[in-house]
Amino acid sequence: MFNKKSIAVVLLLGLLVLTVVGCGQQGGDQNQGADQKQQEETAPKEVKEEDKFGGVFEGRVASDPPSLDPAHITDTTSHKVAMNIYDGLVEFDKDLKVVGAIAKSWDVSDDGLIWTFKLKKDVKFHNGDLVTAEDFVYSFTRMVNPETKSERAWLFNNIKGVEEFQNGKTDRVEGIKATDEYTLKITLKEPFTPFLSVLAMPNAAVVSKKAIEKYGVDYGNNPVGTGPFKFKEWQHDNKVVLEAHKDYFAGRPYLDKVVYRVIPEASPAFAEYEQGNIYTLVDGDIPMGQMQRVLTSEKFSDELVKIPFLGTYYFGINTNKEPFDNLKVRKALNYAVNKKAIAKVLKNGTVKPASGILPPGMPGYNEDIEGYPYDQEKAKKLLAEAGYPDGLPGEYELIYNTSKSHQAIAEAVQANLKEIGVNIKLSNLDWGSYIKRVDNGETQIFRLGWIADYPDPDNFLYVKFHSENAGPGGNAVFYNNPEFDKIAEKARGMKPGEERLKLYQKAEKMVVNDAPWIPIYYYTRVAVAKPFVQGYRLTAMGPLPLNTVWLNK
Repeated sequence: MFNKKSIAVVLLLGLLVLTVVGCGQQGGDQNQGADQKQQEETAPKEVKEEDKFGGVFEGRVASDPPSLDPAHITDTTSHKVAMNIYDGLVEFDKDLKVVGAIAKSWDVSDDGLIWTFKLKKDVKFHNGDLVTAEDFVYSFTRMVNPETKSERAWLFNNIKGVEEFQNGKTDRVEGIKATDEYTLKITLKEPFTPFLSVLAMPNAAVVSKKAIEKYGVDYGNNPVGTGPFKFKEWQHDNKVVLEAHKDYFAGRPYLDKVVYRVIPEASPAFAEYEQGNIYTLVDGDIPMGQMQRVLTSEKFSDELVKIPFLGTYYFGINTNKEPFDNLKVRKALNYAVNKKAIAKVLKNGTVKPASGILPPGMPGYNEDIEGYPYDQEKAKKLLAEAGYPDGLPGEYELIYNTSKSHQAIAEAVQANLKEIGVNIKLSNLDWGSYIKRVDNGETQIFRLGWIADYPDPDNFLYVKFHSENAGPGGNAVFYNNPEFDKIAEKARGMKPGEERLKLYQKAEKMVVNDAPWIPIYYYTRVAVAKPFVQGYRLTAMGPLPLNTVWLNK
């Protein structure tokens, strides 16, 4: 049960409505229906507005954020902090609908190429400077500037003139213009259906040119945005402290401060939560040994939140590395892993074993994809056909980032693969070092989870598997299939509807058949929040900024 006064939980229902209207078709996880409850943000009527102000929100991140520079944010840890510091033109609301942030309105031409945004005139950076359309021209141009080396520059590749700018043929991007002080015009090369959702990503936030020129390469440690909270302090590997932006254009947040403590392991984080030293656990931080108690104990009945989550947990196989460049070897690894056992035993039955790439609730989700059921004999046969009748020679590295839960799953995969003659060495790394190795292709097998940046299959299939995104762009398995590339390129420009989703389903089957991932499970968010935390918003893509949160203590 939930305490209706404790937490505003936004479930997948709103998202499903959006996908039915916008895309004509959607999939859902029927096994989780009993756990899905929708609540509206509520507060006791007797509490006056002025009584909500004040207090410090004590939160937790599982690692030191790699960067708080929007141009370099590629992970959920950095995003969790940065979304409170920055704003973009638009943002996702509690129902995952794109709504205006700094943009008060926008229009798109009939051919889907020209997007015109009218900006609010009272938005200030944390240094007091007013935000104008030229600040967005600067921010977006900086994103695609080769000198910035942004891992997410490809998000804007479809803007007219980006390629010419990156090749040094022009000194500005033709498709990004300020037509007056508070009007921004973006022109695309070709229609891109999820473009507005891309602009809601943290990478599309507006940044202060003055601050970047002041801090240079160290800007990621000294962020200056327009968001509800200003950056105050960062004790690396200890905590990040934010304070209220009193001139926030949407009204100052209720909280005076937000403190994100860096606590890598789930057990001490959970102990801190039980002691009341941190107020929410939303990042899969409930220890395996405590999960049943959390799910069944009356103690947590007013704190428990269990919702579907648009994400897939997987092990990536670097297709550039021998012998994993052999399709039969990759398929053998897939058949060898017992995903159902991992979901049932290690995740306490709270997640659904994965057979494909797209998670339930994502438009285009295909529940009929069979994937690779656990079949050790079939795995051994495939290895023999690949030329390895006695298993793979030598030892291979599987890397994962620090977490007891990740370690337990990696050990289960290690044991499964040993049974077919594949010897695995496990390597545990801190998140910053880990993601660098993954992005640089310095891996053989690695653990990752992909959580949707925007609720569209393009965000999974194009981002994670198109050849142009190899490496830091998102395609960490270095998958390269020209036929897949053509399909993904075509689908992202099509109008919403059933034909577009069918094309994505075809693309997904192609990837599954090529087996660059070992999909393990589809996420379900099991979270807890203290009953005194009011106005906390958690969606199928994660938490929203904390500007609506207040503490009823």
